[in-house]
Amino acid sequence: MRYKNVIFDMDGVLIDNSEGIKYCVRKAISELGLKELSDVELTKFIGPALMYSLREYAGATDEQSEQGYIIYRKYYLEQGIKMYRLYDGVRETLAELNAHGVRCSVSSGKPIECVNIILRDSDTAKYFEKAAGSVKAKKYSSKDAQMREAVLERPAVMVGDRVFDLEAAKNADVDCIYARYGFGDESDTAVYKPKFYIDSPREILDIVLK
Repeated sequence: MRYKNVIFDMDGVLIDNSEGIKYCVRKAISELGLKELSDVELTKFIGPALMYSLREYAGATDEQSEQGYIIYRKYYLEQGIKMYRLYDGVRETLAELNAHGVRCSVSSGKPIECVNIILRDSDTAKYFEKAAGSVKAKKYSSKDAQMREAVLERPAVMVGDRVFDLEAAKNADVDCIYARYGFGDESDTAVYKPKFYIDSPREILDIVLK
């Protein structure tokens, strides 16, 4: 066995929540009176902290980004949180990792209450010893705190799809598996190079259990 602990990002790795996130971002941008964004531009909101994304991708001021977070959160808890699907092979991969004694955890930029709701409703909470998420709105997108909390045992590896995952793994001295099937731009890997690349969740097994 190569790794004793696998740390999963949520959006773009465990679940495709793009429909729900884009729906809520559109609502927030509209109510803030900001310029409408294309579908490609909205994809950039999947992963980073919302307040960071509103400033970076929608041109919001600090004050607007704080108000946007409140608007987004309202729509997300009402409807957006339900608009997701598990990626094919995720449930089987988690079950097999557990069966081999691999400890699984989650490191997500989502609010921890949302992480727990999705794990519960998707019936995947049973596979994870620990779930780490944000506890308050963040102005900047860093997953260092969640990564530190999610490391249960070493050697460990992080499965992520955005540059923020790669950076957090590096800062925690943890290897990283880059999920090409997620929402990242592979150019992100130029600076923070992952150790492995995968095109489906099932490929995690070959890497971890080798």
